[in-house]
Amino acid sequence: MRFSRGIVTAVLIPSLLLAPGTPALADDAALLSTTGLTDGQLISYQTLFHPVIADDVTAVWTMIDGHTRKYTGAIARSTGVQIMSLGVPTDTDFDVTVRAYDEAGNYSELSTPVHTDFISPTATVSPASNALVHGVTTITASDLPDDVAAVILRDGDTEISRATSAPWELSWDTAVAATDGRVTIDVVDRAGLDTAYSRYYEIDNAGPVVSFPNWRDSYVFSDGTHGLSRPSYQDQSGVDHVEWWVDGALVSTDRTGGFSYDWGAKSRTANLEFRGWDINGYASTQDFTVTVDADAPTVTSLTPASGALVRGATVKSRLTATDVSSVLSIVPRGTDNYELVSPTATAWFPAGGDGKLTMTWDVYDVFMHHAVVRRTVVVDNTKPKLTTTASRHGSKIKVTASASDRNGVAKVQLLVNGKVVATDTKAAYAFTVNAKKYGKKFTVKLRAYDRAGNVTTSKARTWRR
Repeated sequence: MRFSRGIVTAVLIPSLLLAPGTPALADDAALLSTTGLTDGQLISYQTLFHPVIADDVTAVWTMIDGHTRKYTGAIARSTGVQIMSLGVPTDTDFDVTVRAYDEAGNYSELSTPVHTDFISPTATVSPASNALVHGVTTITASDLPDDVAAVILRDGDTEISRATSAPWELSWDTAVAATDGRVTIDVVDRAGLDTAYSRYYEIDNAGPVVSFPNWRDSYVFSDGTHGLSRPSYQDQSGVDHVEWWVDGALVSTDRTGGFSYDWGAKSRTANLEFRGWDINGYASTQDFTVTVDADAPTVTSLTPASGALVRGATVKSRLTATDVSSVLSIVPRGTDNYELVSPTATAWFPAGGDGKLTMTWDVYDVFMHHAVVRRTVVVDNTKPKLTTTASRHGSKIKVTASASDRNGVAKVQLLVNGKVVATDTKAAYAFTVNAKKYGKKFTVKLRAYDRAGNVTTSKARTWRR
């Protein structure tokens, strides 16, 4: 229970300072025109009212059943006065007396009969709390006592609607007021007593929402006919009917098990639109961009390069692919020695003999679109041929080489005492060694590399200075 009107602070006057002479009861109308109350008015514990007093009134007293409150004339004019009815029984007739004093101590006094009411009003509010509401909703207060003066609907401190007579109906546009659903219904009686009922309502002013728990996040479909299986519809009030449109054409009104649609034979993007209505007539739309995937994965990287020279017992190859629906599998043919971390796979193919080697991959996306990828390289495990000649001319030693390979010679190196001191990449290969730069005894040899990395080293020859 709470009081609907603010409590005015009484300015207690311990004793009236009266001018010399005896205070006199003035003409009632001289200082006090009316108490501000009406005959039979209902009053609560503390009722605020406004006596009509003359300009020269300096003090106002209110009295009921021996309880007195005293105010200055200024406060009585600006904010009004109250009666203190604590200790007075409820549902009882009493007289309220108002006395107005001037500065000389003269006073006017009037009394008005009133009826006490200290019982706060009660009501039954419908709809019940947590009910589902929408649009313009009517809230009704019923089972009210006869002395109810007003029923007020509030959103916080904002008044939404007010009723002052039966049938005590409050209109609430839920689309613009109390969007979180929390409201207060104040029931106020004629004595000013107020009972506040807090209510929370679920508000549904929107159409259905659809989601696809079993869909991929990217909304990718394979080409051909495929279904939109088990869409999930959410609406607090309940779904009435739905429509599905693809690229502007109505394709289904099924709201139970989804629908099937022929997305065509080419990769493309399509517009999928959902239109839904709930049982209250609220509509909603949702648009989805659907990607139709009709193509196999695309290779973005493949090593070694086409025609590359390779050597060794196995050839390492790495393939990376991409696909709008994601790469499912990359499998090399002819070897079980591979690793897959989609969308990249690494495989080691048997090299076989010298000559061309074609490595083959099978690449699949999640819709089993299949790409066959081939890469041909040249296997060369044969060392280059190398012959050398050397002659001395004083402190200079001239060394020449003849090198050959079916796939070409990459370079020939000169090594003195096991260290590379010169490299020649062009035939004919010739080097000069200055014997003065080395000790009394040193070794010289040549090393030839072919383009595949195979190497042939000549026998070391010892020279003395």
